[in-house]
Amino acid sequence: MSSELTPGPIYLYSICPRPQQPLTLPLGLAEPTQLIAVDNIAAVVETGVDLETLQTDEPRLLNAVLSHDRVICELFQTTPLLPLRFGTQITSLNHLKAHLATQGADYAAKLEALAPKAEYQLKLIAQTVELPPVAAGLTGRDYFLAKKQRLEDQTTSQEQQQAELAQVLDHIYSAYSDCLEAESPAGEARVYILVDRGDEALVQHLEEWRSQAPHWNLMLSDPLPPYHFV
Repeated sequence: MSSELTPGPIYLYSICPRPQQPLTLPLGLAEPTQLIAVDNIAAVVETGVDLETLQTDEPRLLNAVLSHDRVICELFQTTPLLPLRFGTQITSLNHLKAHLATQGADYAAKLEALAPKAEYQLKLIAQTVELPPVAAGLTGRDYFLAKKQRLEDQTTSQEQQQAELAQVLDHIYSAYSDCLEAESPAGEARVYILVDRGDEALVQHLEEWRSQAPHWNLMLSDPLPPYHFV
């Protein structure tokens, strides 16, 4: 656990327990990551990250965001952790150590609670409402009525979709106390669910929810670090 860091701001990826055995640390945005520990709490960090320069170069910034997420996901395979947002920095090594010392008890409690957990993203995408075209050859009042009926059928289908979504969301909230719905574009919904790692009931629930919402495509992510529950 090296503390020989270059002077300057320190970029943070996550907080984790001080490992009992050596932890394999991934490559960061540009340099190898390092572990800084105080008592039983550690931070995974990188030095030399110039965020101001990154923010002026969109391709590099996007790559940095993806790299940040990669580091956290790789670490999550081997240790419980508290993910930190992209762009989290602290001014110096001394400030980092002081922070870990003062917040250590709070971090330890959160890590203990989240250690057996994983986050899943459930994404729901509305299926396109397919309506038959207006019959060819209609004119005048018949054409107008056919167009009106088609619009009513479309509205009914959309209302049915929304009723299905509301029902599924109610069942998710009933089944899991730790879940959050995120803002989503029209025709989509995203829910984050915190469950025990290897929870088989979630897959069973997924099949039930699919049967309750036949006009939605439901997609469940792989287990993720607890991004939304820290």
